[in-house]
Amino acid sequence: MGIELLIFLFLGCIIGLISGLLGVGGGTVVVPTLVFFLVSIGMDPELIMKVALGTSFAVVGITSLSSVIAHQRRGSVMWGVVFLLGIGAMIGVSIGSLVVTMMNDLILQLLFCIFLAYTIYNMLRTASKKEAESVSHFAKPLFVLVGGVIGFVSSFVGIGGGVMIVPVLSKIGYKMKNAIASSSAVGMIMAAAGAGNAIFNGMGVEGVPESSLGFVYYPAVIGLSITSVIFAPIGAKLVYVLPVKRIRQILAGFLSIILVIFIYNNFVS
Repeated sequence: MGIELLIFLFLGCIIGLISGLLGVGGGTVVVPTLVFFLVSIGMDPELIMKVALGTSFAVVGITSLSSVIAHQRRGSVMWGVVFLLGIGAMIGVSIGSLVVTMMNDLILQLLFCIFLAYTIYNMLRTASKKEAESVSHFAKPLFVLVGGVIGFVSSFVGIGGGVMIVPVLSKIGYKMKNAIASSSAVGMIMAAAGAGNAIFNGMGVEGVPESSLGFVYYPAVIGLSITSVIFAPIGAKLVYVLPVKRIRQILAGFLSIILVIFIYNNFVS
């Protein structure tokens, strides 16, 4: 377990920086790593993804909390927006979980790829532009609807809501620092709910590791969280130091990596 712990600690640094700087949870880093680790210890293949996702939710929740605290100290979290998006996201995730087995998700995956590609293009195209001076009028029910769509899509494609929340809020006209801070808060809510469901649904299931609580493998949670909670505030601090242009470029680069991995996992491999 010594090597695995060092890997978890190192990855926790990356996850923390990503969470604090970009407002996304880092699940795209956690899940593949855990899948590789769980395969290496001989876990039942049918349980690997459930444990990886459940553990990822727990790590993302803890990391996002650290990030939110750092952003809140600067007054950047828009709690009204977070509340509305959070309600919608929870409803969307619940509905998505119910219909995931009844719907052909190929179309949704293609639409998600198109959305990511457009977001990357738009982020790079507008990287040098100044941020909007005012926020576009957006009715409260629309925030709930947007949150619902994000939660619904997340339940299908296995990507955290932050990947979609930051570009959407930025497009509406919110400052990048507010979009990132609020995205972290919504992601925290979604991750907490996901971790709770993973614990509840995994209780009493045979074949999960002994060091697990339901579908949450807590040695990985501890190892990843030790460093992620330290580096999340560092990432959050960079939001207020780096120019908006650089943040947009970094976000576009990160989304490009996600897009390539997503296409490979869903359409190539």
